[in-house]
Amino acid sequence: MSTGPNGKGKLTAKKLETMKRMYMEYKPISQIAKVFGVQRSTVNWHINTNAWSAERKLQESEVFSSFDDSKKVDFVNMTKHSVAIMTRSLEALATRHEPPTINEATRAADILKTLDNILRLDEGKPTDIVESTEKAMDGKELKKKLALDPFSNIESDEENDEKKIN
Repeated sequence: MSTGPNGKGKLTAKKLETMKRMYMEYKPISQIAKVFGVQRSTVNWHINTNAWSAERKLQESEVFSSFDDSKKVDFVNMTKHSVAIMTRSLEALATRHEPPTINEATRAADILKTLDNILRLDEGKPTDIVESTEKAMDGKELKKKLALDPFSNIESDEENDEKKIN
């Protein structure tokens, strides 16, 4: 349990639930801290540790709003537990005596990449999921690009024109 200033004012489960409700209602963090007599950092710790921020973002999304209530609860719980598992796993990996194996390090990097892609997608920034906004290629451009492939049997129009001239 968390404590307020000077170790006083333990936050009970009921107080934490009220704190979460206030956060989910977009009350300012400083106001929440004042109501419960704790530091802003304590409120931020609970927001990050208990995945309240992620839950609030999910509530904002259109996909999440289309779920029925039972699916929302299930999805939020899965997200919360997944974040907790990843946090514990990465913490254990970082603090153990033996260095991580290549496989473990690769998996940790994959987790970070996935989280980065999700955050970028939420912020409307390009990711490897949403590539570019370039115009579609026409047949000529496609043939040119394929002609650069040494294993392709397709020749570009320019090469065909050169053969006709020679």
